[in-house]
Amino acid sequence: MRRICLAALICLGLAATVWVLVAQQKPPQDQYWTKERIQQCLKTVDKLRAQGVVSEQHYQKKRAMLQQRLAGTFKSTALATQETGEVNFIQNAGFEEINRNSAPNRSRWLWWSGWDWGGDYENFWATGENKRSGEYAAGIRCTGRTGRIGIFTPPLPMLPGTTELVFTIWAKGEGDNMLFLNFESGASGTLRQKIGPEWTEVTLKGEPEQGAKEFGLYIYVVGSGTIYLDDAKLVPVGANLED
Repeated sequence: MRRICLAALICLGLAATVWVLVAQQKPPQDQYWTKERIQQCLKTVDKLRAQGVVSEQHYQKKRAMLQQRLAGTFKSTALATQETGEVNFIQNAGFEEINRNSAPNRSRWLWWSGWDWGGDYENFWATGENKRSGEYAAGIRCTGRTGRIGIFTPPLPMLPGTTELVFTIWAKGEGDNMLFLNFESGASGTLRQKIGPEWTEVTLKGEPEQGAKEFGLYIYVVGSGTIYLDDAKLVPVGANLED
């Protein structure tokens, strides 16, 4: 079982460190990438695509590489053996896909949902110095009375073997703000943190609930200040991608 898990991690590039550890013990490439192994990896990436775990761009890149290996035309490079991509449950992780028909007190970004629980808040598309990468970041600010507002993911699949969920997001803030991250509906884990004026990576670790098939992640903002968010990532640690 351990060998199968490692094989799945390698073919999807879940972590560069795992790749290095396995690469030190594996046989030459032509012996390691057998027809059976490649076919199993193709099934894995197809399953992850169907579950919405990997982006279409990442899926197409991985599938093309595996098809080349199957045809014997793949040419190894330093980048190919390093495999920098990894599974990320968060779609629209950089908040680049915006919803121009959305209300300010609801999610302004595709894939994400949103709501507010009292107070005067608005979600907005942050640009310029208030984005970390790409064209946009997510901005959430108080415009009057304090209360609570937030965005959240759709239900996400709990992959077999997951021992921990690790969510990271880059944030910076202004004024009297508070960021509240929470796993719910299938996993537990909470973080409350005041966000300073410089971009900082914030990490929340969650524990899967026994028998859970799905879970969700919620991002709340409270206080009278402003918070900017960008480049989110959610990784299922220990997931057995072959099951």
